[in-house]
Amino acid sequence: MLYTDLKADIGDVTKGSLTDEAWLRLINRSVREVVADVDLKSLKRKSALSPFLFEDIYDYTCPTDLKGNSIIDIIPQTNRVIGSEFTLTSPEEFDRKKTSDRYLMTISQNATAKTLRVAIDVDDTTLIVDNLDSLTSDGTWELFGDALNLTLDSDYVVKGSHSINFDISDAGGTTAGIQNSDLDEFDITEFITGSSIFVWHYASSVTGLTNFIIRIGNDASNYFTKTITTQNDGTAFVNGWNLLRFDFASATQTGTVDTDACKYVCLYMTKATGKVSETDYRFDYIQIKKGVYHDLAYYSSYAWKDTTGATRLANSTTSTDILVADPEEYNLFVLKGKQNILDHFKNVSSLDDVAIAKKEYKEAVEAYRQLYPSESKVLINSY
Repeated sequence: MLYTDLKADIGDVTKGSLTDEAWLRLINRSVREVVADVDLKSLKRKSALSPFLFEDIYDYTCPTDLKGNSIIDIIPQTNRVIGSEFTLTSPEEFDRKKTSDRYLMTISQNATAKTLRVAIDVDDTTLIVDNLDSLTSDGTWELFGDALNLTLDSDYVVKGSHSINFDISDAGGTTAGIQNSDLDEFDITEFITGSSIFVWHYASSVTGLTNFIIRIGNDASNYFTKTITTQNDGTAFVNGWNLLRFDFASATQTGTVDTDACKYVCLYMTKATGKVSETDYRFDYIQIKKGVYHDLAYYSSYAWKDTTGATRLANSTTSTDILVADPEEYNLFVLKGKQNILDHFKNVSSLDDVAIAKKEYKEAVEAYRQLYPSESKVLINSY
């Protein structure tokens, strides 16, 4: 149904005139309220988790149109096992149990940014490039760019016994990080398609920090390189620990890399020239992981799409936008719209009309829920 259809079906109870802008606000509010009240079957969506699910990697990009916590399932694209049922829990309980309970998930929210957190047993393949527990036991780690004072740190560690710590000098350049050109040889042949490099970085301050870049290959002339501007879960870099993910699928090759004889890694930030004389930046635990494809099934909060059908919308912006609804669901939108417009003109609407509209909408919602119960996971906590 088009925006214009919904406007016409609501408008037959109008007790006054509305501007086009006021109509748009009223209709969008009515649609949002229905979507909030009911998990509509027409708004069920399935989206591939990007890039994959990995063992011991817990944070993933959350679909922007996910309705609250309304997750239906996480589904492997092949070879599902009978016991692979997920439990939705609170962020606090997830964080306590993520290493012991498998098939656990939660939605973590920071301001308006949502992160999907998943703990799962998957048969992924992992290559530890270097655990960064030593400066010299596996080749020699050296400074890169404006990095200064390379040391081992045993106080701020994600995995293992140490991380590698460096400061930023007062030189005023645009890069700072670490590099090693003589690591024990490792083979990335099976990882260069569909795999990701993970490394932890501790940022003392993200002010003036633009991106992170990795180079991995044979030497400083033959390597793959990848630049990232967000953390693994798609959120902005933060002060403190950040999980960085570099996807091979979008990496660029410089020179010619002999993939079975790699020994070179360079990790660094791009920074503002004014980002100088800062201390205690750290890298920890470089690993490459080949994950497993999964889909996320969920209820969307975007009930509109544009005329092409390709773009989902949270709110309608033009009269040609399409409302995603079957006839039973469309009736809910009409009833809610009539309730809202009668309430808008309550000074000229009878109280009976308003009460009847509310009752009709409530009964229609209950009837819909009886026919199509929500499939979203119930949040479970332990007390």
